This record gives sequence, structure tokens and C-alpha cells, in this order.
Amino acid sequence: MNDISIFKEIRENIETLERHLIIIKTLLTEQPLGIIKMSQQTGIPEHKIRYSLRILEHGGIIEASREGAILTSDFIANREKILTDARENAQRLENIYKELKNILESP
Repeated sequence: MNDISIFKEIRENIETLERHLIIIKTLLTEQPLGIIKMSQQTGIPEHKIRYSLRILEHGGIIEASREGAILTSDFIANREKILTDARENAQRLENIYKELKNILESP
């Protein structure tokens, strides 16, 4: 895709978010999990796993244990809020798309 896009940063953030979701999904089915094993299971390079784990830990989504990363009880307990936040952000992106379409298709 062309780098002149005003959406370059958003696209990169979405790619990071997609990686975070893969990690969360993996931890929901098997935890605790270390960086190497998580990389092997997901196909995501270790340095990207490490970065995502740091972000997820800072956000209170995961925590380190002796055996590897685990999801926090707060994350599990707040599923409805997380889904609401996701829906609100998706709606904002949809509204941005509609507004941009109107702007670009105007005579």
C-alpha cells in the first residue's frame, strides 16, 4: 500500500492489535506460556511477542508468572466492557470511513 495514506499509523496499530488478540486467544486456551513457546505456537517472531506482552502487561491484561504469561482475573472479569470498547471503536472507524467517502465523492 502507498505510504502517503493518512491511515498508515492506524493500519500499523491495527496490525499490532491483531497480534495482541492472537496472543490473548492463545493464552485463553493454554496458559501459562513463555515467549519461545508462544512464538512457536503462533508463528509470531519472539521480539514481537515480547513487545506485545509488555504492552498487554502494562494494560493489566496479562501478568508474568514463574511459568510464563497468564491472563489477569481483571481482564477475564471485564469481558463485557472490552467488547463494548471494541464495538465503539469499530463504529468510530465506520463513521470516519463514511465521512471520508462523502468528502471524496463530493463534486
